[in-house]
Amino acid sequence: MTINKAHSEQTYWHCYHDPALLARVLAVVQTRHLPSTGVELHIDLYQQANPAAPVLILNHGGGGYGGIFVGLALAFYEQGYTVVVPDQKGQGRSGGAMGDFTVAEAVQNIVDVAAWARQEFAGPLYLCGGSIGGGLTYAAAAALASQGKPPVAAVCLNLYDFGDPVTGLAFTRFAALANIPGLARTCRAMSGLLAKLAPRLRLPYRPLARFENMMDERDLALGFYAKWQADPLTLRTVTARYFASMLDTAFAIPLEANTSVPVLVMNQKRDKMVKPQLTLNCYQRLSGKKDYVEIDWGHFSLLPEFNAELVNIGEQWLASLGNPDL
Repeated sequence: MTINKAHSEQTYWHCYHDPALLARVLAVVQTRHLPSTGVELHIDLYQQANPAAPVLILNHGGGGYGGIFVGLALAFYEQGYTVVVPDQKGQGRSGGAMGDFTVAEAVQNIVDVAAWARQEFAGPLYLCGGSIGGGLTYAAAAALASQGKPPVAAVCLNLYDFGDPVTGLAFTRFAALANIPGLARTCRAMSGLLAKLAPRLRLPYRPLARFENMMDERDLALGFYAKWQADPLTLRTVTARYFASMLDTAFAIPLEANTSVPVLVMNQKRDKMVKPQLTLNCYQRLSGKKDYVEIDWGHFSLLPEFNAELVNIGEQWLASLGNPDL
């Protein structure tokens, strides 16, 4: 697997961050490009001098890309991790038509990045992700485990099951429809048929979910939503095949069958974008070594206090696993 050191020229993401944070990020972040699923992925790399440092792959959700979450990446880097932040296919600064991808391709992107990280670095491998990226993180960990190569652990800020149309539909603005018996499975069948007939038919993305509630009032007061709406690298439309994949992409290892990967699930009590009960339901189905923490935040945040809390909780939990490298 080859990789090059080309640098992205797309820097809109700078506007989300204060100058002091941005200066710290730009002093350490590197760019890599990696082939995966027929395109070239953009990777932000925060590399420790010690090649045996623990490696954390940080996975974004459907409303963002790596450049938005540099504060969290830097917070883990400053705790001694080599942090790898890929933009998934058709999102952010990675290749492919914007919005034209599937859940399975996003999972494969993470699996490919994990394979590259294991070639480049000697430290133990961890996966982390939030929002849709929380579900993708478990999905990738399960895929790696099914190959006999599980990560040491996975940390999921939100956990969603893309193979269950009830939870897949509940993630959207139309969550109430998931309560009507049989309707979620009907939606899965209809979306699957549409994806076969017109796989690249464009559907408006932002009306699908309550993105206005992606952050709580603390971030909104700083003007995040207006910046996000104007961001040229965030999704505006997605293809029919993407929407269908959100309702019908089973995990390689179902939640109930997990035995190989310790999983920490964090859930946001103030989340008004996706009901916290959805993550709790998925956590309760999860087998194997696991833990659950509720935090007093909305769906996501860029504030340093949020990043510090996530790092602190994650560090304490990973240390409880008894890994001598932490």
